Amino acid sequence: MQHPGAQFKLIHAGTLVDGRGGPSVPSGAVLVQGSKIVAVGRQGEVAAPDGASVETLDYPDKTLMPGMVDAHTHHVGFGDGRVGDEVATYPDEILTVQAARNARKALFSGVTTIRENGPKNMTMFRLRDAVNDGLTIGPRMHLCGRPVSIIGGHMGYFGSEATGPNETRAMTRQLIKEGADYIKITATGGSTATSFTMRPSFNVDELLAITDEAHKFGKPTAAHCLSTQGTANSLDAEVDMIIHCVFKRVDGTNYFDEEVAERIVRQGAYVNPTLHVFRARIWTLQHRKEREGLTTQQQAELDEELREFDVRIEDCRRLIEMGAKVITGSDSSWGNYMLGNTAYEAECLVMSGYSNEQGVYSVTGDAARSLDMDDKVGTLEAGKEADLVILDGDPTADIRNLWNVEDVFLAGNRVERGSSESLAAIRQQPPENGI
Repeated sequence: MQHPGAQFKLIHAGTLVDGRGGPSVPSGAVLVQGSKIVAVGRQGEVAAPDGASVETLDYPDKTLMPGMVDAHTHHVGFGDGRVGDEVATYPDEILTVQAARNARKALFSGVTTIRENGPKNMTMFRLRDAVNDGLTIGPRMHLCGRPVSIIGGHMGYFGSEATGPNETRAMTRQLIKEGADYIKITATGGSTATSFTMRPSFNVDELLAITDEAHKFGKPTAAHCLSTQGTANSLDAEVDMIIHCVFKRVDGTNYFDEEVAERIVRQGAYVNPTLHVFRARIWTLQHRKEREGLTTQQQAELDEELREFDVRIEDCRRLIEMGAKVITGSDSSWGNYMLGNTAYEAECLVMSGYSNEQGVYSVTGDAARSLDMDDKVGTLEAGKEADLVILDGDPTADIRNLWNVEDVFLAGNRVERGSSESLAAIRQQPPENGI
């Protein structure tokens, strides 16, 4: 097949991970034309057409894999402990600048696709416009616009409170009109001061109005659930992804409800457990303990957070063993979890029972599938976008090698990532004796 005037990149690497869930293969190659992958295979089997202009890039001791897909981000956040109620007080212009800063961090860390889980007003739509117009750089963006909330509910301060099936349906239509790729629902309370953390928010008929309208237009849905009843209600409404998926009764006690867990598996809903956002709070307290010590109250808080994290890991392990589709979504920059640190969430899934291969799949092919974006990104396959990462080390042998990013390619173009010092500053370091 002739490609007159075509420009190709032929990328060779000592190891290739295709993002489809299997082991790595030695001596891999990817052929790129423009922004697309043309061919993937072993070196010697993949080549540009005869006579074509080709640039060959060799990474003989490195690993080539798909760009990571983070299924849960908050780009308007700061990741320094500020709660959402405070973030919402900033003008949209400041939050858009902060989102642009976070987008660069995410891209530089090897995350080439993000799903934003709830910014203020139109901030992320405007950032996506700026990226598409070449004014700044960032990952591919799968956006919900504002999260849909009850009045006074979690994240309602970002601008999409609604009451009753008519209003929730209308809000869903409005968000789709504005450019939403999916609909985020806060099905329980959360950290928002006026919300009730453990209690369901929307009634099932309100949830059904949202999911029915979203699905009518081919838009998936995802529900924030910090209690079991919120998850059960979301399953009644056929929500496509359960976020956090915390198994707690309304009184706050932990209880792994096997019936609800079995429903998650049976209905095929994805689970985004957001484990590291809880661990990030623990690390903040442990860092403080190392620096200056803790008060009695702070130590009690740390002890409780450690117990809760153990429960979350165990619940996630049980979901994995039952066959739930658990994927990586970081929840950064929420709470104490800064953007650019997605690898920590994949690490937590390995702590919960995933193999290294499954951990990589959770942040590549399966994460892309959970967003209905697997026709474009997530795996190294002909016809997909040439979003690639070069690593020093094989993450299917040790998930921590996701940190060792050497190069990032977005749409076939190598990203200029700045100095090694600035890149090193993106990573949040664990405490000396942290979990």
